[in-house]
Amino acid sequence: MTAPFRAEDLGICLVTGAAGFVGRNLVRRLLGHGLTVRALVHRTPLDIQDDKLSCLRADISQPAAMSRICDGVNTVFHTAAQISLLGGKHVPEAYFDEAWQVNVDGTFNLLDACIARGVKRFVHTSTVDVCFEGEPLPNMNESQPYATRFKSVYSQTKIAAEKLVLAANSDPDLLTCAIRPDGIWGSESNTMVDSFAEQLVAGRLKARIGAEDVLQDNSHIDNLIDGHLLAAQHLVPGGVAGGQAYFIGDGEPMHAFEFFRPLIDGLGYTVPNRTLPTGLLRPIMNLWQMGYFKFDWSRPMLAPHELDKVTVTHYASIDKARKDLGYEPRVSVAEGMVGCLEYCKRTYGASAT
Repeated sequence: MTAPFRAEDLGICLVTGAAGFVGRNLVRRLLGHGLTVRALVHRTPLDIQDDKLSCLRADISQPAAMSRICDGVNTVFHTAAQISLLGGKHVPEAYFDEAWQVNVDGTFNLLDACIARGVKRFVHTSTVDVCFEGEPLPNMNESQPYATRFKSVYSQTKIAAEKLVLAANSDPDLLTCAIRPDGIWGSESNTMVDSFAEQLVAGRLKARIGAEDVLQDNSHIDNLIDGHLLAAQHLVPGGVAGGQAYFIGDGEPMHAFEFFRPLIDGLGYTVPNRTLPTGLLRPIMNLWQMGYFKFDWSRPMLAPHELDKVTVTHYASIDKARKDLGYEPRVSVAEGMVGCLEYCKRTYGASAT
């Protein structure tokens, strides 16, 4: 049985990427537990005020800055990442290096600082994409090997970062683990919901993509934050979480358009009847991505990696998180969509038709 959550055990917490969707929700939850929080941001400010919150602006690619910021910290939640979803053989060196500098070098610098400064816990926000390479993966678990074929720089660099994190686990000095979400969503500004709503109200969703039996599981932000805190709670000498990776999702695999149906209906639109053939779209998006890199075309409507995400079944079992961490999704898709619809109505309005 999972021990009661004792916030005080986490001590002073550092959240990297604190202005991002996951980061700012972690900051709010930690402050709600009465903890002292250092919020690390890069360019985007964090609009949260609290006596126990200090906002620090720095670049995780700078080792000296990480060493200074980690001094006195007990627990690190590392959510900062460069989400570079394009990939393939035509990727320019500069595009790859920018992602590597943040996702890999930055993670190395942070781990190095944690070891030097005596930080005890390190929870890394990874992604289901470290295992996904465009082939069907229904009900995968943590024994699934890392992907070896990369359609996005994001996947490639996140694999390298996760390997660094798990290899750094050294009971009892620094205990580390990785959380692997997919499709992070919730009832405030976030890439997944905003991107879909913007396309919907602009009238661009004229057809479905992917067969009706294609399934994916997503991660509601409240469930995901629960997973992070449970993982941190279990990073103790002799505990089960050290050096482990955990898939954290809603436990409700479904087709993308069925997932978004409450928003489509609630905003006064209709789910498209037509379905675009994936076999036609894939070569087009591959060519478009190549043209973007080599001939300065506009960015592809869907990167090949993004196309795979909505047309190839891939979802993970959350049984290991249930067994080891006591994780259980407390926000269902139906419940979460109520708040998402209210957010979208406030932000985007409803169809006049």
